[in-house]
Amino acid sequence: MLHFYYGVMGSSKTAMLLMQRYNYMQLGLKVALVKPAIDTRISVNTVYSRVGLQAQAEIVLEKGHSIREQLNWLAVQHAHSDFQYVFVDEAQFLTEAQVLEMADMADDLEIFCYGLKTDFMGNFFPGSAALLRWAEDVQEVPGSLCWCGRKATMNTRVDGKGNVIKQGEQVLIDNQDEIRYIGLCYRHWREGKSHG
Repeated sequence: MLHFYYGVMGSSKTAMLLMQRYNYMQLGLKVALVKPAIDTRISVNTVYSRVGLQAQAEIVLEKGHSIREQLNWLAVQHAHSDFQYVFVDEAQFLTEAQVLEMADMADDLEIFCYGLKTDFMGNFFPGSAALLRWAEDVQEVPGSLCWCGRKATMNTRVDGKGNVIKQGEQVLIDNQDEIRYIGLCYRHWREGKSHG
């Protein structure tokens, strides 16, 4: 089955993914950790949560990569071909073709994708739009709050001074100095207020 767990920035999506992966591995299950190559916050092959959890991805996907081919390569490297579970971080950065390929593979695998639903302008990412169409299980990761105490529903790009940015490239990786992302309620996202 193909699962999509989405949430805004700060909802601990990656922490949840890493904890679930750890629990499955403790049971002796065959698990593969996947991430898109575009996510270079810590390093190209590190899956990292802001709460401090991290792990090395077995597969780093470029836009043109086939996830099926990458899993087959990984199985050869580990001398087994019976992966049961695939965990994908930052799934919004997948291509539509990669999501469709995973949907086709999900008869034989449990594939857990974690990511954002929309970008800082409120638009769908290609990977998220495809996952919302084809995932059999779609769930919101709860828990992120706006500074005002309301539920955060909007991903927001802010500059180093806390100014809300609503135009620009869809993907700019969070570097904490010049650019970072926070979750805001719709009202404060619309008003462009990143703090009280």
